[in-house]
Amino acid sequence: MKRTHRKVLIVLVIAALGLVAWHFDLFRAGDCLSQGGRWNWANDFCRLDSLARPAAG
Repeated sequence: MKRTHRKVLIVLVIAALGLVAWHFDLFRAGDCLSQGGRWNWANDFCRLDSLARPAAG
């Protein structure tokens, strides 16, 4: 019986962490950072610097 309670507690903690990350847009910010951009927290948008620079060549 203790094992079932522990599994339920773990699932609830993971779900709560996911909701907190979703609430604070951490998934979108992470996507932005993984693409080489900078996340603007004030206006909630991603600035991709690679698109703003002129191509060398």
